[in-house]
Amino acid sequence: MQPTGSLTPVLLGISLLILGVGTMHASAHTAVHAAEAPSQAPTEAQWHTLNSAIIEQHVMPRYQLLADNSATLEKQVQQLCDAPSLETLSVARTGFNAAQASWQGVQHIQFGPVTLLMRNYSLQYWPDKKNIGAKQLSAALASKTLASKDPASTDQRFDEEFFRAASISVKGFPALERLLFTNKHLIDTADTAECSLAHAIARHISDTAASIHTEWTEETRLISAAGENNMTNDDSIPAYETPSEAATEFMKSLVEPVDALRDTKLLSPLGASAAQSRWKKSESWRSEQSINNIRQNVIALHELYSGTQPLSVKTLLVASGDSVSAQLIESEFKTISEQLAALPAITDLKITAAIRQQLLQTTEHLLVLQNTLEQAMQTLNIQLGFNSRDGD
Repeated sequence: MQPTGSLTPVLLGISLLILGVGTMHASAHTAVHAAEAPSQAPTEAQWHTLNSAIIEQHVMPRYQLLADNSATLEKQVQQLCDAPSLETLSVARTGFNAAQASWQGVQHIQFGPVTLLMRNYSLQYWPDKKNIGAKQLSAALASKTLASKDPASTDQRFDEEFFRAASISVKGFPALERLLFTNKHLIDTADTAECSLAHAIARHISDTAASIHTEWTEETRLISAAGENNMTNDDSIPAYETPSEAATEFMKSLVEPVDALRDTKLLSPLGASAAQSRWKKSESWRSEQSINNIRQNVIALHELYSGTQPLSVKTLLVASGDSVSAQLIESEFKTISEQLAALPAITDLKITAAIRQQLLQTTEHLLVLQNTLEQAMQTLNIQLGFNSRDGD
């Protein structure tokens, strides 16, 4: 749709932003930009300041929270196994939800220590389109059960050696969720194979979270030294040549997850109609946390965008001459958060038409947010490069 000649470019841009017409967003955005000063990309000094702010105020506190909540979860699952009851099971489930929410709050950081040994996938192997997790869990439990019944057999232990050889699908939150929320044997008796494995997974999550948080100390040093003669441990390859190169990783962490939220976490389980919705395809349907996961994702991305001081991505965007995009992104984050906050937890696997429509409205705002963020990266002179989701 082309703009009419009866409105000036500025008036047209403002009108369309007010109306929220997604299909004409690009035209409106261009029109308003015509009245703004030419953009000027941030300096390396500004990127350095922003990187430090993001690490100190966003990354480290969130990994610390994940480590703390995961350690608490490990203790709660241990208590469940020591004294199985409906009460200890409820406590463990609550602890799981808290730890998982902490992971959702830092899930968007897909670089640095979390990628070592594919720990990002070990913490959460999802979507599991081929149901590999269920098969691997069954195999692990069968091995433990058979070993315990055979006096001549060496007992199957869910220890570090087990996890070194195990599939990533049995190491993280989805596997533990399956055991805590669908397994009926956890409170039957102490020392069951199911509870032993649940505790082992909780311990593995806790150890992994603690290691990632600790290892960010070195990652922080490398990012802070970007632009200097900083090297990796082999003293041959610079970790980050410039502050803007390091900042690009944070910008990817801001932009790329929006597409996953819209496509994988919402549109996929919503289906083509309410009758065709498949909420079992949502991220954490067993624990009824799928919507809360997305809430945590959006809160984290919003904070990464405008929640740091003295600089934020938003303030850099304004300083670069694109105050329209800066404010539109802020507005979209707030709208999406408000929409998600108004939704109840989905406890029925069949989505009502009303809830589906509410979620579809959220996906429309996510699309506007994604497109505007991508355009903002051009203003900031950030080249995001290859998105791993492009090959999906």
